[in-house]
Amino acid sequence: MELTRGILAAGRSAGGPADRLALRDLAESYAAAVDARDEELFVSLFTEDGVLQVSYAHLAEPMPPVVGAAALVAIPRALGAKFPETFHFVGNHRCQIDGDRAAGEAYCEAHHLHADEAGVPTDLRMVIRYGDAYARGADGLWRFARRTVNVLWQEIAPVSASLLHRP
Repeated sequence: MELTRGILAAGRSAGGPADRLALRDLAESYAAAVDARDEELFVSLFTEDGVLQVSYAHLAEPMPPVVGAAALVAIPRALGAKFPETFHFVGNHRCQIDGDRAAGEAYCEAHHLHADEAGVPTDLRMVIRYGDAYARGADGLWRFARRTVNVLWQEIAPVSASLLHRP
């Protein structure tokens, strides 16, 4: 299912405002789960056989997909081991709903605080476009059937003050 141009909520696709809000909440809950390193919440956002795939614009091939709850649970922990603090800001969420399936897209500016080789706090900032396939479960909740994390560009910047060295 492809997103179309224009206002999708004006009766041109199935799904009312409640579904759209639930899908937006799903996208925002993903960011919250990652930032809080909440493994339980993170896994609950995906279908049992959900897929997460990351691609970087500067690489020819995407990273291998992460499939299923048993593999997905490691994502927040791995991110936390590499970056002591993260901050994901999600916006511009669009979706098209077809019954119990939907497709969506959201933008994200993600900050990843870490120390460089000299111990200086730095921010790895990524501009991300998420491509999503959603499925509504028998419980009525929307989940990611597939989430593709497309890192469009990234930059590293010094951080003047950070939480890396908390007292």
